[in-house]
Amino acid sequence: MRLPDKCHWIEPRMEIESETQSMADALGDYLETVSRIPLLTPAEEVHLAQRVQRWQQNPAPTANLERTGRRAMNRMVQANLRLVVSIARKYQSATVERMDLIQAGNIGLMRAVEKFDPTRGYRFSTYAFWWIRQAITRHLREQGSAIRLPTELIDLAARVSQLQNASPVPLSMAKLAELVGETEERLKHVLAIRERSQALSLDRITESMDGSRTLLDSVPSTDEPDCLDDYQWLHSQVSGLDSRERTVLKLRYGKLDSLSFVRVAQCTGLSRDQVQRIERGALKKLRARLTPVLFP
Repeated sequence: MRLPDKCHWIEPRMEIESETQSMADALGDYLETVSRIPLLTPAEEVHLAQRVQRWQQNPAPTANLERTGRRAMNRMVQANLRLVVSIARKYQSATVERMDLIQAGNIGLMRAVEKFDPTRGYRFSTYAFWWIRQAITRHLREQGSAIRLPTELIDLAARVSQLQNASPVPLSMAKLAELVGETEERLKHVLAIRERSQALSLDRITESMDGSRTLLDSVPSTDEPDCLDDYQWLHSQVSGLDSRERTVLKLRYGKLDSLSFVRVAQCTGLSRDQVQRIERGALKKLRARLTPVLFP
């Protein structure tokens, strides 16, 4: 029994759904694993942080000092993975997976463990929050666009946007350049690059009567022939006919008002029956040649 052609699309769709399901399963397994890791008491937090500090601040640590420092660092990182998950939940992106945001936050968490000073008197989670959030937002700026831009350029454009949004009146380019400490030419260059790097989905709905037209519908297809080439394939086949056949077809169909068999016979000096036979023969040849082209 032959299946319809549309059944061939079942397999790719199933692969996409399977891939999405596996990604969701990976995130679920990670969250379940993280939830089992016990948290640290304030005393344990200070003790482990002191071990990390002794290891980091020693210019020539011994093997034992480095080993204990790394163990303490790993313990602090593992105990605060749930903090990264809770912060990453506040940032949603259509282009960056949630698991990637969590991994970026984990990098910020490790940096916080290295820099944390337990003698300041505040909890580690308060200190690590800033590092985790910075790592996640930085990852979003770098990877959240289809076109990757330098971080310095993104930060400068973000500062300009904040100034424009905070000002009750529109700011000129010269005023913005003065506020951010850049030249007006560089600022124009940065804003132009940011504008051009904005990628739009071809599935985005555009304004239309029925609301179903997308950007893809407005993109011309490269497979469609140009206006001048619409009938080039037909002209090439007509040129393969003999001179009498070409003349009859040109008189019959070469103008908006086609000539009758009688009028063509008068123009060519042939009889009406001859013109009809020549036309039938020419059309038969064209049909035989064009059928494989039009219906391969």
